[in-house]
Amino acid sequence: MKKLFLTIALLIAVFFAPQVVLEANAQTSRDVVVVKKRNGQQRRTVRRRTRRKVRRRVTRRAHYAYRHLPRYRAVVKVAPKGAVVVKRNNVVYRYHDGLFYTSNKSGFIVTRPVVGIRVRILPAAHHRMVIANNTYYYYYGTFYIQKENEYEVTSAPEGAVVDALPDGYEVKNVDNTEYYVLDGVYYQEVETDEVESGVGYEVVSI
Repeated sequence: MKKLFLTIALLIAVFFAPQVVLEANAQTSRDVVVVKKRNGQQRRTVRRRTRRKVRRRVTRRAHYAYRHLPRYRAVVKVAPKGAVVVKRNNVVYRYHDGLFYTSNKSGFIVTRPVVGIRVRILPAAHHRMVIANNTYYYYYGTFYIQKENEYEVTSAPEGAVVDALPDGYEVKNVDNTEYYVLDGVYYQEVETDEVESGVGYEVVSI
């Protein structure tokens, strides 16, 4: 009788295992809609269920959407025409169309800006997302939050899913899973409806 019970329990576990894995990859996000009325504002929350299926082997084409842009850490002879000069912690950057450049002996190098620096305009192709009720903006490996009428560079929030990474990332294998690594930030390739292409890159803690 005991053996029969164990056999039935094992069959149940095997049968339902795929569903358990699927639910482990499911996450819920909330979109908040504010409806204005004469006597104030009414806050309404809409729940939207999304699924993220992890890919343990990456496609190595995360930079496809940025293929027309310079490679991360590439050196160009001159800064783009119309680049805006912005400063932070005594470092001078030239900002143009979502990319930051700093000068060196050979010209200007495409770099990631320090946290806290602000710009007024983001490219139209930037990606917007909501993480833990906070709105973030993303483009070419850099995350922003809105401060007044400007966009301030911030650290990559864990759980954020972006639509692309700039060329110049590494691919590392950790515990038999491959990750994209860009400037110390790890991204895991996932299948999700949160990005138009159906494949995104999630910020993870390793």
